[in-house]
Amino acid sequence: MSIATGASTRMAAPRRASVQSSVRTQSTWFGIGLMLSFLVPYVFTSLTEVHHDIYYALYFSIVAAFLTLYVRETKLDVAALFTRAWKWSLGIGFLSTAFVVFNVYSRDATDGPGGLYAVFEFGWRGLAYGTVDALLLTAFPGAVALRMLGGRLDGFGRKISYAALAAVLVLSMTAVYHLGYQQFREDGIGGPEIGNTAISMPLFLTANPVGSILTHATMHAAADVHAYETDLFLPPQTDAP
Repeated sequence: MSIATGASTRMAAPRRASVQSSVRTQSTWFGIGLMLSFLVPYVFTSLTEVHHDIYYALYFSIVAAFLTLYVRETKLDVAALFTRAWKWSLGIGFLSTAFVVFNVYSRDATDGPGGLYAVFEFGWRGLAYGTVDALLLTAFPGAVALRMLGGRLDGFGRKISYAALAAVLVLSMTAVYHLGYQQFREDGIGGPEIGNTAISMPLFLTANPVGSILTHATMHAAADVHAYETDLFLPPQTDAP
């Protein structure tokens, strides 16, 4: 073996070890995320029954703490994640948003609250809930997939690999999360899986979740206005006060 070949081999070894370490680290964090995504709805809507607005406060707080810890401990460059191809992500997000809003309004309308509480619910149960859901169910798995690939998406092959890996992680997180709710354990998770596939298309195609966050938040807000008592779009299911 030549000196050049030997040096190249020695340089490649640390890179392989770094990638393997990154995969292990990201897999561990993803596993923790899966566990939390199931336990939060299971504990607070199945084992105990708290008011849905209190549940959202608990859910938002736990997800925010988990994602903050993930970003800090793994040194995720959040700015880079959200500025990568952001125009394309938003553009695709507008198309995804049109699709999911049409889907919401194609369902039967239901009664909802009025007055100031309706305004509160639009922001809380609609925009805020949709944003947090998108961060946990789409942005977080997308970040994990990107970092498992070393952050490199150069070339068509790596872009396809990213989209495939991100889809597996997003759909896994979506399934586990929704199984935490009794209504989906009884009715199945086909609807949420299809819906979040459409919502996550901006991420799959650009590796930037900003378009998916726009879509998810808009879908929840539309559902809150049109179908407040929905059994699909806004778990846990509730009745208008």
